[in-house]
Amino acid sequence: MDYEQIKASVAPCGLSCEKCFAYGGGDIRRLSLELQEKLGNFEAYAKRYETLLGAPIFGKFPEFKEMLHYFASENCSGCRKEQCKMFKGCGVRPCHQAKMVDFCFQCDDFPCDKTNFDENLHKAWIRINEIIRNEGIEKYYERTLKRPRYV
Repeated sequence: MDYEQIKASVAPCGLSCEKCFAYGGGDIRRLSLELQEKLGNFEAYAKRYETLLGAPIFGKFPEFKEMLHYFASENCSGCRKEQCKMFKGCGVRPCHQAKMVDFCFQCDDFPCDKTNFDENLHKAWIRINEIIRNEGIEKYYERTLKRPRYV
């Protein structure tokens, strides 16, 4: 994959848009839609299984179905095309546009406090950008393909 293709799937902060639950073209949305289709009208069966199998977990199916619907309905087109739908107050996109850099580590002010990330995400953002700086975006991207986003 070339640099421009990688850049299209990795946000300026370094997180993989493709792996995000909000990304409309990602695996989480695709698999959620597929699971919804496969489950069909499982809700009626879940009530029966709760009683028939004595498995109270099936009583939680409505909550599971609601979460699955949420994952299936997300439709973000990626942080380079629109403001992040997951972190609505994210300061990275407007900053990277103003500074005209592809990734945060390329900015003279990196690391900074303009991200508006919480403490955990801020630490991850610094770590990710250091990895990209030291190993290159291509190698970093290859690593992201093999691991889940939410680790």
